[in-house]
Amino acid sequence: MIVVLVIYDISDNLKRLRVSKLLQRWGLTRIQRSAFTGILAPSRVKDLEREIRRHVNLETDVVHIVPLSRREWVRKRVIGTPWGEISVQGASIL
Repeated sequence: MIVVLVIYDISDNLKRLRVSKLLQRWGLTRIQRSAFTGILAPSRVKDLEREIRRHVNLETDVVHIVPLSRREWVRKRVIGTPWGEISVQGASIL
């Protein structure tokens, strides 16, 4: 299992809503307006990428899917009040 960070800039409101709902269905947690994180099996990252591609305009939108090790994620620094939180083996992940 790996931590996945998904960050997007989607110009169309309906497409943006569809992608956010898709990410929630995948079990990811919103951490900012256009950023989600969650835990996925490495083999599922490609599946997620394929689903997202169906909802965005490749000429005007951008989606970053960043796989991170748990060690890298735990070392992050959060300034301010986070939106959501997930937990990985006792370590709080915001």
